[in-house]
Amino acid sequence: MKDSPLASAQVTPTQANGGHSAIEDLLRGLRQSDRLAHAELCARFGAALFGYAAARLGGDEERAEEVMVRTLVDAIRNIGLYNPARSSLAAWLYGIARRHIQTQRRQQSRRKTVPPSARVSLESMGEIADIDDLENGVAARLEARRKVARIATLLSDLEMEVLLLRYADGLSVKEVAGIVGRSEKAVDSLLHRAKQRAQKGVTESAE
Repeated sequence: MKDSPLASAQVTPTQANGGHSAIEDLLRGLRQSDRLAHAELCARFGAALFGYAAARLGGDEERAEEVMVRTLVDAIRNIGLYNPARSSLAAWLYGIARRHIQTQRRQQSRRKTVPPSARVSLESMGEIADIDDLENGVAARLEARRKVARIATLLSDLEMEVLLLRYADGLSVKEVAGIVGRSEKAVDSLLHRAKQRAQKGVTESAE
């Protein structure tokens, strides 16, 4: 993935969604099997899907890239099944990716970690104590990564996933709920509990 242009295109799904008319144009092109639309889908969502998969697969870039590719291929092949009235395009894509990630996770027994790209995104979570102050200098960034790595060990897989989807990938609570198959109220509860545990972990690690 290091040599892929998608790896450097740090675009969140919210940004990738663009305007309503832009998405409609993209969907029209996909339904017409337009190669330019295929390329646009990859450019808009590839990097974000890769980052999400990498975070869920312990930083395994090879498996993450496989998930990304399979997700985009499935989306192109099955675009006729997508219903804009039921979910955003980003949420639909993440749902596909999540199923591929679950398959990959069943095939691996690896300790949960968070790749550098996801750690940097999580550092922007204002609700976690001291995170905003950790952007100054290399030493501070390394300390931030250490804290987030500790957070990952304190949370359940689902708590870590909803944090990533909500704060690293910028999806709405409604979109996150659709992806993980929980109600919006349940996701709000998960986020609240996860942020409390994360804040506690950051505080304790500083003592």
